[in-house]
Amino acid sequence: MQTDLPRGGGHRWLRDLLRPERRALRHAWLLALLTALAGMGLLGLSGWFLSAAALAGVAAGGPAVAFNLLAPSAGIRALALGRTGARYLERLVSHEATFRVMHRLRTTLFAAILPRVPGPLSRFSGGQLLERLLGDVERLENAWLGQGQPLLTAGATGLLLLGLCAAVAGPVALLVLCLAFAAMAGLLFALSRYSRAPLRDKAHHRDSLRASLIQALNGLPEVLAYDIRARIQVDWRQRLADLADIEHRLAVRQAVTQTLTQGLMQWLAVGLLLVLVGPVSSGAISGPLALALMLLVLGAAEVTQPLAAAAQRLPETGDTIQRVRALTDAPAPVVPMQGTAIPAAPAALEVHDLSFAWPGGDSLFQNLSFQASPREPLAVVGPSGCGKSTLLHCLMGLQSPSGGGIALGAVAQAQASPDAWRRQFSLLLQQQQLFTGTLRDNLRLARPDADDGRLWHVLEQVRLADTVRQRGGLDLWIGVNGLHLSGGQGRRLSLARVLLRDSPVVLLDEPFTGLETTSADRLFTMLQDTLADRTLIMVTHDPRQASRLPRQLSLNG
Repeated sequence: MQTDLPRGGGHRWLRDLLRPERRALRHAWLLALLTALAGMGLLGLSGWFLSAAALAGVAAGGPAVAFNLLAPSAGIRALALGRTGARYLERLVSHEATFRVMHRLRTTLFAAILPRVPGPLSRFSGGQLLERLLGDVERLENAWLGQGQPLLTAGATGLLLLGLCAAVAGPVALLVLCLAFAAMAGLLFALSRYSRAPLRDKAHHRDSLRASLIQALNGLPEVLAYDIRARIQVDWRQRLADLADIEHRLAVRQAVTQTLTQGLMQWLAVGLLLVLVGPVSSGAISGPLALALMLLVLGAAEVTQPLAAAAQRLPETGDTIQRVRALTDAPAPVVPMQGTAIPAAPAALEVHDLSFAWPGGDSLFQNLSFQASPREPLAVVGPSGCGKSTLLHCLMGLQSPSGGGIALGAVAQAQASPDAWRRQFSLLLQQQQLFTGTLRDNLRLARPDADDGRLWHVLEQVRLADTVRQRGGLDLWIGVNGLHLSGGQGRRLSLARVLLRDSPVVLLDEPFTGLETTSADRLFTMLQDTLADRTLIMVTHDPRQASRLPRQLSLNG
């Protein structure tokens, strides 16, 4: 899947993210502006209606009644209906557009993260990645609705109101009001930076808190076994106390910011009212119209009220964008396969002068050459950290080697189609991964079309069938990461998945971890018989198991 996340920095990144929905968001903003103007107009016409009724009276009759009473009354009803309809349509359009944007962001962000874990994103814990995929994206979801649209609506409303005041009070008043609005904008910017530091601290502690929780839950058996519950609770209380302290400091700063901002807005409203004193005193505008204009100003003050909250959230949005971009800006691993060739099976696996080193790190192995073919299983041995598991990842195309080449028959890895190349391999990782669901679901990851007969066959091969029958059959719920299975049973299930895939090349990384010696020996014999016509490469630290294979490859680190 292509990742088309925008480039650029700060709020430009957010603007580019929203660009595909710019038409819908533009319509939503216009509807929001219409809602605001309808509310202001409703307030102004109400003032006109009430003042005109008080001054003229109904008994006056004639055109005055039609102009001062009937027309405003009809306008009030029309504006009320228009405001209701515009508000409904605005919410419908803006929310749907925003949800579409966030759906694309989650999809592309997940696709961008997958090839970088492990590797460039190894420095992030599971809790941190989860916070960015869920928490940060949710905060960006409200960026347009809670900041962009209110700011644009308030700005447009302010400009219209300035134009109205200029028409009534003249250019000098307009200049004074423009200077006042510029001062307010500068204050909003300065106050928004006032809360930036505690916002960053809050995000950091939130990441740390979630990571600590996930770690404690994943290691719950060890927590109970070593009786470290008290230590974890103390650490948890301390983390919560630190977060509460940060939130308190943030609340104080935000209260100060909001108070100052709202106070300034009220003074601006007072200034707008004062510019009407001259025209009213000179009789340039009538009393009902003056009251209507005054109420319009007060209504505009209500429209601009969200500016304070929006300005406070701007730094948080910027920091959120930077955290999300930290995931996608990490260098993507080089894909070793760039072609379209399809390997033919069965074929020998050939490795020539293969080398691997992590970026900025030492080499794990250099100039490695060997050949693996059916009926000649190969054992890869060596001390921990010498690159045995990494070698299997390179063979399957999960990691890109630093040098050398890999070929399957006449097809080089670099010219192969990635999907076609990986279909030739079955890989059993040292750290098994079982997914929440039934045992049948976990097996069918290797072959979705496998029937129950085939599933029972591979379970028989790994000596797990009897246990499964006793515990409910293929619909056995295995829990999170195989929680309801023992370590040995989970290992057997992972091995059954490898057998079910039926690929010509089988890569096994410590396949007998967690199994007692007798069971391991039986499974070893079964693998030799079952995989006799396939290419088998097995990583092991057990010299006894390695000696039972006809060929060995030693990595000395």
